[in-house]
Amino acid sequence: MSPRSFLAPLLARLDGLDPVVAHALTRIASVLAALVVLLLVYRVLTHVAARLLAEPEGESPHSPRVQRAKTLGPLVTNAIRWIFLFVGFVIVLRELGVDVQALLVSAGVLGLAFSLGAQSLIRDLITGFFLLFEGLIAVGDTIEVGPHVGVVEAVGLRVTRVRMLNGALRVFPNGQLTEFANHDRNWARAVVDVGVPAEVDVKHAMAVLERVGRAWAEETGLAVDTPRVQGVGFGEDDVVLRLLAKVDPARRFEAEMELRRRIKEAFDREQIRLPFAPRTVLVREAEAKELLT
Repeated sequence: MSPRSFLAPLLARLDGLDPVVAHALTRIASVLAALVVLLLVYRVLTHVAARLLAEPEGESPHSPRVQRAKTLGPLVTNAIRWIFLFVGFVIVLRELGVDVQALLVSAGVLGLAFSLGAQSLIRDLITGFFLLFEGLIAVGDTIEVGPHVGVVEAVGLRVTRVRMLNGALRVFPNGQLTEFANHDRNWARAVVDVGVPAEVDVKHAMAVLERVGRAWAEETGLAVDTPRVQGVGFGEDDVVLRLLAKVDPARRFEAEMELRRRIKEAFDREQIRLPFAPRTVLVREAEAKELLT
């Protein structure tokens, strides 16, 4: 027996109401009761989701657990909200006498037709789901998509928002994130290339680089492993030396900037010149005479 059939005779007997009025009041009461129950269940689920996806205390803001909490928390909350709004809408329609089954079947047919015409949207949604499920990307990660490098601000099922270095907000459909580089997974490598003139003693320059790397690692504690100097490369007009250091992904750019500063100061002390591109200035004969007079 449904609540509506049970409450209608009761209201009519207690208050002397017309059965039609009692029936209408019963419909309203059942709708309100169902919405109250849905609201309570929604509050409980959102509270549980917030507790499960809360940011762990005492961990680094860049740790994988904190990043996953920032990413999945708003997404799960929004998903629960939309599901309960849909369920509440269906309950209201059912109590108003609308054929919900026919409506759902029609919605399914329309959804199928829509999916056939919106394949790119479906691809974005599926890709977004796997990005979140596999933990390939999270809020706070520095990613590289083609020529663009930025920090992830939001990850949704359809789009990912990335803040560029110049402050621009770039929006990528998830379907385009088939190939990307994530610079914030486990560890990163600070890479500093230093060009020196061809006539410079390469062994001496490499020894200076190695001393700078070790001193930087001991003083700052940013290095995960001992920095090392890698080989010799050849540029157009110089010899290229490379210093490598494993660091925390969040400190990579800071480490590279500090290493460049220390290398410049060390080379100045050791009187090792850095190459500068030669400039050729052409002066016309008339202009030269004016300068000389």
